[in-house]
Amino acid sequence: MSEDIAPLLDPITDLSRQAAEYDWAAHEALTLDQRYRERQLPLLDSRVRAPLGPEADAAEYWPPIRSAVLPIDSGRLAADAGFTAFLDDLRGSDVTSLVWWPGLAMRADRLHATLAGGLDRGQELPAQLASRIDVVVRGPWVGRFNTGRIYLPVQAADVASATALAQVRTRTGAAHRPLLAGCVQLTDEVTGDAYRQLRDIVATHQSRIAVHMPLSELWLMDTMDDLVLRSRLAARIPLQNHARPLAEENVS
Repeated sequence: MSEDIAPLLDPITDLSRQAAEYDWAAHEALTLDQRYRERQLPLLDSRVRAPLGPEADAAEYWPPIRSAVLPIDSGRLAADAGFTAFLDDLRGSDVTSLVWWPGLAMRADRLHATLAGGLDRGQELPAQLASRIDVVVRGPWVGRFNTGRIYLPVQAADVASATALAQVRTRTGAAHRPLLAGCVQLTDEVTGDAYRQLRDIVATHQSRIAVHMPLSELWLMDTMDDLVLRSRLAARIPLQNHARPLAEENVS
C-alpha cells in the first residue's frame, strides 16, 4: 500500500503505529496540554464572533490561516445511532460537566477534517476537481496533543477516494497523515471516576461508529482560531460537477 494513502485508508491503525493516542493506562487523569490551554481553552464561550479582522482576542491570530478541508455533514452524523449513543453516554457520565456542549451547535456548520493546512495564496486548488470522494467517520479518539479535544478519525472509503485526497495533498505540499475531525471540547482536566468513564466511553464507541459520507465538495477555509469559530469559507471546490466556486462566505 502506498505511504501516501495508507494513513487515509486506516487512520486508527496509523495513529496507533505512531503511538499518537493518549496513553490511558499510564495516567490517572486526562491533563490538558499547554497547546490546548493556550490555543483552544480560551475559545470555549458562546459569544458572537466578529467577522475576520485584525482585532484579535485571546487565542485568535492574524493574519488568518487558510486550509483545504473536508466538510463533515453534522446532520448525517447526528442521525447516526452509533454517534448519538456516544453523545448520550457522555451526557450520562460524570464527564458531562466538563464538556463544552454549546460548541456542538456552534461548530455544526463548520465541522471538518483538515486535508492541507497553512496554504499560501499560490497554493489554491482548481475551481473544480474531477474526483469522487467518499469517507467514513469513525468513533472517538483522544491524542497526546490537544488532549482536551475528542476527535473523530475520518477514513477514505476506498482506494480511489484515498488516492484523490492524497493527490490534493501532493499538489499543496501537505504531509500525508491521518484525517481527524475535532468534535468535542473539554473545559478542564478529567480525573477520578470521570476519567475512567471517559476512557471506557472512548474505547467502547471507537469501533462502533462508522458513518459513510459521500462528499460533494471540498472547502478552502480561512480562520483566526483553532476551532474555526471566527472564520470564513473562502471557496467551495465541487467534486464531479460544474458548479461555480463560492468565494468570501462568512461562517462566523
